[in-house]
Amino acid sequence: MSLHSFLNPKSVAVVGASGKKDKIGRQILDNVIASGFKGKLYPINLKEKRIANLDAYANLGDLPRGSFASMLVVIAIPAKFVVSEIEKCAKLGVKNVIIISAGFGEQGGKGLKMEEEIEKIALRKKMNVLGPNCLGLINNFNNLNATFTNSDRRAGNIALLSQSGAIGSVVLDWLKGQNINLGYFFSLGNKVVLGENEILEYLLRDKEIEIIVLYLEEVARGKEFVDIVSRLSKKKIVAVLPAGNSSLGSKLASSHTGAIASSERVMRTALTRAGAVYLEDLGDLFNVISLSKKIYWHNNNSFSLNVLTNAGGLGVLTADEVSGQGVELQSSVDVLGDAPAQRYQKNLREMLSRRDVDNVLVLLSPQTSTEPIKTAQAIINLSKKHPKKLLITSFVGGNSLDKANRLLKENNIPVFGSPEEAVRAFAKVVEHRKRLKTLKPYNSDGIKVGRVVKDDDYLKSLRLLKKYKIDIVKTIKYAKPSAVSFKYPVVVKVVGPKFLHKTDKQAVITDINNRSELIKVVGQLEKSHRKEFKDLNNYIVVQPQIDEAQELILGFKRDSSFGAILMVGLGGIYAEVFKEVNMSLSDLDLKQAKELLKSLKIYPILKGARGKEGYDINNLAKAIVNLARLANEHPEIKELDINPVFVQRKKVLAGDVRIIL
Repeated sequence: MSLHSFLNPKSVAVVGASGKKDKIGRQILDNVIASGFKGKLYPINLKEKRIANLDAYANLGDLPRGSFASMLVVIAIPAKFVVSEIEKCAKLGVKNVIIISAGFGEQGGKGLKMEEEIEKIALRKKMNVLGPNCLGLINNFNNLNATFTNSDRRAGNIALLSQSGAIGSVVLDWLKGQNINLGYFFSLGNKVVLGENEILEYLLRDKEIEIIVLYLEEVARGKEFVDIVSRLSKKKIVAVLPAGNSSLGSKLASSHTGAIASSERVMRTALTRAGAVYLEDLGDLFNVISLSKKIYWHNNNSFSLNVLTNAGGLGVLTADEVSGQGVELQSSVDVLGDAPAQRYQKNLREMLSRRDVDNVLVLLSPQTSTEPIKTAQAIINLSKKHPKKLLITSFVGGNSLDKANRLLKENNIPVFGSPEEAVRAFAKVVEHRKRLKTLKPYNSDGIKVGRVVKDDDYLKSLRLLKKYKIDIVKTIKYAKPSAVSFKYPVVVKVVGPKFLHKTDKQAVITDINNRSELIKVVGQLEKSHRKEFKDLNNYIVVQPQIDEAQELILGFKRDSSFGAILMVGLGGIYAEVFKEVNMSLSDLDLKQAKELLKSLKIYPILKGARGKEGYDINNLAKAIVNLARLANEHPEIKELDINPVFVQRKKVLAGDVRIIL
């Protein structure tokens, strides 16, 4: 479905428009008028004949024929009447609808059923429907504000998508106060038809939009979302503030991987893979927008920061934050507390004249000799002379700096309330730009589905790993004659559905050095777990003991939205305690697998530390890629753990496995 006519309608009909100015329908109509919309406006009201100096109509069917396909219908009436209004739109040939009304899926029961009816009608008739339970739509390129919130009319390069109307109105108000222009605003609401994926796909081809900011409470079609965002991120800045759990907030899983893979980590993993900027909170959202509006930032190849300050204390705080955020501090110049605007100008000019300087943070504290407004003007003038360099400011203080800060904002200079905020925003975008250098479009196409795994038997699970070229520790189901086939020492384990956490049940015995010890240990296990052994799916296995190896954990959890989420990290019995893991989506290749390992805190140990030989990183990366292929080809597997994975100097072996279907 094309969104062109949805965003650029030739006429707008407001169902629920009223003569009473406190009604939502009337507020929407007034906003459409105030925004300067050039097309025809049709208030729809059962009783009133004139509304806002416009002819009113009792019914959509009373409108002039032939205009419905290019019309946008905004519905702001009680929820119980909305389905019949959608049916009416479908019969008339209306293709574009916004449902402002609340009382649908967010309330469950009848509301959810009404939502399902709307979806059926819309999909059958190929209708674009935004909402329900939303704030509406703004397209400043077409002078259209079809919401019940105020917004600046000047068109800019930012698109805002918000699942929450309240958060959307907060950001719109902030943008206006910061003198930052908006291109589009989409209030997603319950996303019955149009969601973030459909809108992002449209924005991918929109030449005016360079920055896309999203507030999302859930992502229903995660793989599609990552695919679109990974393509968008190559061309535009995409920043996402996720909130809530919804589709990502699955119940605490029983495996190690499930217990560690929280919803926040899953979303962060997905957004990182997509090349998006992950926003921690609203402050992050505001700060990244402030910085990103200088869109030449995409072509700025320097990752280091230079600081100019009139206060040593501010410089120290900034240096601390720079260090904490992992940003390179290229230079720091203190112009001293008695610095007038002229001294700021001289030092800033010298700094910007250097070819190796691209990014400068200017700090100012109000002292007796300080000239905030003149200093701001000097910064503005130098910014115009060096349009390809990034100038950031943080004038720290109170009312005495308001006019200077306003002047900077009016001239498109990023303004931050504190140096720490400025550095954090800078670090966010630096991290984003570094990832872009190696970002590949996400691709889950062409995955073949393997033969379905029907049970989680331990030995069968090990054989499945071997099928995917993940080497395993030699494992034999215990029987007395088999003991002679092992080279001691050996490890004895009880495996099966009752022994998912073997260590907790004291079902793993190590350092068994001979046959008599083996027989004794097996006898003790059979006695202490007599009840569990009545189920033949629980049994004893014997493995050679592996020494001189680093123990890791590999695994995946299948998220309902983003698919298989891979995990690698510190393994063994304390995997859930330390949670020293990294995660990835399951489309990774060998190079990406190695990058995943490099970002682990224990990577220096794997590489070889304190003169010791390194471990087999290459085969470990291959095992990760092979596990990703297994995850993709076996959607019936909900979770899988390999813990421990023994990483040796020249070999990688799976020591244990657990599959949950």
